[in-house]
Amino acid sequence: MIAAAQHKGSATETFFHIVCITAGTGILQLPYALKEGGWFGALYIVLAAAISAYTGDILIKCLYHKQGTRLRSYSEVVEAAFGRHGRMVARGLKDFNLLGVAGIFIVLAGININSLVSGTVADTLGPRFWIAVSSVLVWLVIVLAREIHDVFVLSVFGTLTTVATVIIIVWLGIVDLEYARARPPTKLVDIRMAPMSLASICFSFGGNLNWPDLEASMQSPKRWSRTLALATAFIAFIYLCVAVVGYGVYGDLVKSPILQSLSPGIAVVVANAMVTAHVLLACPIILTAVFIEAESDLNISPVLGSTTRERLYSVIFRTVMMLGIALAALFISDFSKIVPILGAIAASMVVFVIPVACYVRLFRGQREFSTAEYAWCTFIAGIGLMCLVIGTSQAIANL
Repeated sequence: MIAAAQHKGSATETFFHIVCITAGTGILQLPYALKEGGWFGALYIVLAAAISAYTGDILIKCLYHKQGTRLRSYSEVVEAAFGRHGRMVARGLKDFNLLGVAGIFIVLAGININSLVSGTVADTLGPRFWIAVSSVLVWLVIVLAREIHDVFVLSVFGTLTTVATVIIIVWLGIVDLEYARARPPTKLVDIRMAPMSLASICFSFGGNLNWPDLEASMQSPKRWSRTLALATAFIAFIYLCVAVVGYGVYGDLVKSPILQSLSPGIAVVVANAMVTAHVLLACPIILTAVFIEAESDLNISPVLGSTTRERLYSVIFRTVMMLGIALAALFISDFSKIVPILGAIAASMVVFVIPVACYVRLFRGQREFSTAEYAWCTFIAGIGLMCLVIGTSQAIANL
């Protein structure tokens, strides 16, 4: 079981955490996903939202599969269902996926900042300098924040930057549509590319790894299901706004990310700045979830020693981990190409396949599953396996 958290957040705080973690830079790829699969991609967004809400809900139910107790983490759920070896595999996939995403976010932030300062006196510093600066900024927040609750302000600002970016994209898209002489062609559905389109959209909803920590930080965990459903619905709405406007205006000529298709100007610069702010704000939330579980395994906890000593060990551990991420981001030239390969393997399994497998395994002896529920779980697992194959093959092809 997990000890009660010292700080508890409201359902509103949890809502912002979910949106900030999930609605990341993947939102900029959605119009291109519709280009691959056609207008049916809008239905894929709705389907992916339904899957994400369901797997996030059953994952939390798995934490309480034994009445009167609560498991601490995603890893413990897997151990309860598939034993110690299953936990080791899932833990490795989970942590690598989250650390890899954080590393990519830091790289993206550095590159974007370098682009934003182009033409100024800071233009000669180069992207590596700004990647290092981004790493330091994330490190400062990481060592100051003990729990998910402590980074609530970042989630609010991260969510607001995402909403602002969506407004800019929709506004500029409508302006471009008004002045366009001819609309580029679109298609209803592309069967050949539909699996790839669905895979990329499903990955845009992959925040489930952080849900046990978020649910544990709530004042009223019973409100988790409703909060997750509302947050997922909101994410699906802003995703649809960007995808439909982007593909509707620029059609099969749309670029990825969508910002490259927009008419250049101050609004696009602001949108780039917003994206940079979002990835920097999301990093501490993602990493805090990883570090809390790791510190628990290392017995770095206030209840096991003095607050000062626990704090010191925590700072040392988080500093070492951040140093490793920063060095990888700085010196591995193909970092952004290698990580998506393993990220595709990890994300497809831990977000889709493993949650439904654990749910069925842990509850089939306690309750009777209907044929429809078995079929739904099988369908979700199939989607995850498809994402595994297609995502990995696509990443390898991009090497």
